[in-house]
Amino acid sequence: MHFEGDLFTSIVLIMAVAFGGALAARLLRAPPLFGYLAVGMIIGPFGVKLIDSSDEVSTLAEFGVILLLFGVGVEVSFRDIRKLRNVVVAGGLIQITVTGVIGFLVGGGWGWEPGQSAVFGMVIALSSTMVALKVLSDRGELRSLHGRVLTGFMVVQDLAFIPMIAVLPAMSGNEFSMSDLGVGLLKAAVVLVLLGVLGAKVMPWALRRVAGMGSREVFLLTLVAITFGAALLTRQVGLSAALGAFVAGLVLSESDYGNRALSEILPLRDTFSALFFVSLGMLADPRYLAEHGGLVAAVVGTVMVVKLALTAGIVRGFRYLPHTSLLVALGTMQIGEFSFILAGAAVDERIVGQDFLTLVVVSAVVTMALTPPVYAGGSALVERLARRLRALRPYRPGDEEHSEERGLRLRDHVVIVGMGRIGTLVAQALQEHKIPFVCVDLDPSAVTRARARGQHALYGSSANEEVLKAARIRQARTLVLVTGDPATAYVTVERAREMNPKLDIVARVHWREEGERLKRMGVREVVWPEMEAGLEILRHTMNAHHAQRGEVDALVARLRESLAIGGTPDTAYPLPPPEGLGPAEKQQR
Repeated sequence: MHFEGDLFTSIVLIMAVAFGGALAARLLRAPPLFGYLAVGMIIGPFGVKLIDSSDEVSTLAEFGVILLLFGVGVEVSFRDIRKLRNVVVAGGLIQITVTGVIGFLVGGGWGWEPGQSAVFGMVIALSSTMVALKVLSDRGELRSLHGRVLTGFMVVQDLAFIPMIAVLPAMSGNEFSMSDLGVGLLKAAVVLVLLGVLGAKVMPWALRRVAGMGSREVFLLTLVAITFGAALLTRQVGLSAALGAFVAGLVLSESDYGNRALSEILPLRDTFSALFFVSLGMLADPRYLAEHGGLVAAVVGTVMVVKLALTAGIVRGFRYLPHTSLLVALGTMQIGEFSFILAGAAVDERIVGQDFLTLVVVSAVVTMALTPPVYAGGSALVERLARRLRALRPYRPGDEEHSEERGLRLRDHVVIVGMGRIGTLVAQALQEHKIPFVCVDLDPSAVTRARARGQHALYGSSANEEVLKAARIRQARTLVLVTGDPATAYVTVERAREMNPKLDIVARVHWREEGERLKRMGVREVVWPEMEAGLEILRHTMNAHHAQRGEVDALVARLRESLAIGGTPDTAYPLPPPEGLGPAEKQQR
């Protein structure tokens, strides 16, 4: 059967094969990304040619990228990135610059022209925001320290795309001046500032009024209109349409409607994630891989080795643990989606040939496909090596005042894992009441601030046995678990209870699913802040309308018992909407 020229048929076909690819990947216990890329290569112009229009493929891919990056932008928190601005901004810029220079030198060593070598350096300097964040999301590590640092690196790289695309005309054979480059950069800056400033004012205003209409369909259509409007604006000034959608998502993430926007856009994001990756697989030519396997392997090897070593070294240079540094580096080991745009623009400017674009696409597909298994395997390997190599020790030794030996005097104390707002509040209260405690955090700046307050703090991951031993978990009475990383929380509880079965554990959770699992693992008290906030708001609202205080207290008590982790749901009051559930429950719904 042969389909041509029918966009609707192409979309239906892609969705059908995406389902088959995801199902096959699931049965093989592989990431869905593998299935999407594989079926894309099979049905595409270089496979059985069920779809043979490259224009259709490019349109579908760009359409998917726009919606995907809007969803990614909504999910990213600028507040978290600002807290890590030193390593994110300075480290990200160093990584981009040095990677670009290495790429230029490697290209020159392969005999390429200077212009082609420079484009190659820019191409490999950018990683895939979508692949990296999808891996973190699937593993439940978006809120972890390495997840937040990696997200910040991705944002800096995406923004670095602007000067890269602006400088390409200067590298072509056409006449070009530095003033033209300056005008291009200024235009890009004005557009992004305009999106940021006006978006922060206009988007919440518009969404507030749309939400007041009570129509979910209108709210969703408004989100789509905002997404493609921002994409069109950036495209009209010569920038990437996906960049505009990403910036719109970032702006919206800081508004009161970020959570609802994310919950509404999730089905679209997941759908077009499949659409994008299948379309990406369709652009890869297996024959090119077979005929130029050595060159593709050299590019893939260069990208993965250079980014791993360089990024790990940079993050480590900002005093983060080797464990954190390596996990951040593992997430950057691919060529990004913006690299396609750069390579395509370079072809249009006649800086490189069509073969170079094909090389970039094939190499990018390979690196993207390798990212999930390499990240999972690398993470497990780092954990195993940490037990044997002192260099990977999960906390920083050598500070006599805050060394492990000081912890030996602690008994019947509290171990606080996570020094965010809640952990800091608990630590200050314990300090005032002279209750002994020790803090554990992976963020060196958080540990430094705790020590400046005269608190005993360990720099490391609570998921590591050595850190728990240093915190004297066997002699502790209580464990306060307020880390933002569910995966770390699960491992910490499991190992802490193995070392101290009588340990009293209290944990903060973000989703009901997370709390139910921790309860099953033996956590005595699970606090779900969103549920508690909802009940107190309900209490205030009903009291403000002169309801009987006894009835209000009874209702709140009944709801608390119904919604509590491990409680029996009250059929009269259903569970909260999807944004209050965990990732697995969202997928089931």
